[in-house]
Amino acid sequence: MSDAQRHGAQDHSNPAVTTRGRRTIPQGSVARNFWTYVERVSGGRSLGRFLLQGLVLTALYRLPTIAGAILRAFAYRLILAGIGRSCVIEEDVRLQIPGRITLGHRVFVGQYAYLDGQTSYLRLGNDVHLARFCTLRAGEHGITVHDGVGINTRCYLDGNGGLEIGADALLSPGVQVITGNHVFSDPDTPVRFQGTAYGKVTIGQDCWLGTNVIVLPGVTIGDGAVVGAGAVVTKDIAPGAIAVGVPAKVVGQRGLRVRSV
Repeated sequence: MSDAQRHGAQDHSNPAVTTRGRRTIPQGSVARNFWTYVERVSGGRSLGRFLLQGLVLTALYRLPTIAGAILRAFAYRLILAGIGRSCVIEEDVRLQIPGRITLGHRVFVGQYAYLDGQTSYLRLGNDVHLARFCTLRAGEHGITVHDGVGINTRCYLDGNGGLEIGADALLSPGVQVITGNHVFSDPDTPVRFQGTAYGKVTIGQDCWLGTNVIVLPGVTIGDGAVVGAGAVVTKDIAPGAIAVGVPAKVVGQRGLRVRSV
């Protein structure tokens, strides 16, 4: 293993690949670790923002009943990048770096959801429904969810390579959208030191992804496509196509008879 790999150097030969060092609690003084923590949860080194965010979330994030959900939608205006009218945020929703999270009008965020703005952004459009136990992590290139999207329980959305979901798309329970893969080409170097290759995922308008579908980096799913439960999408799917299986294969077209597989 090279010194560059050990110290998390950038691989400039491939701009889609970044190499990082050990992902553990950093070594350093108490003061240094404190400011690292402040930056990780609030997105910067403003002590005032950090304290305001902590005060608002601590006071309100577990407040029960619909009254608490509505009150959070008003109070979180102090810490979110933006929030529209008539939003509902249930109790126990975890917000990491809320200053990089934007909610449109009438957005519902279910209990135990985890939204992390990380180093980019999360943007949820109008009338988005985010069910309980969902995780959205913005990563390095962000997540954009357009109007009217339904994201069912226990979905995992990763924005490291960039993720865009078109209007009125439906994600069934357990859908996972992954926009980065570990590089593992060198058998003499631990995988964790070989970096990550990213690829943007685009899910078109009016798509329906069935239960436990997995979408891998660099994939585009065209408008109106349907992906059957349990499929693993490794390649682009054309608009209006019906795809099933591992890896996902097109078996029909919406409006036409589906052939047997």
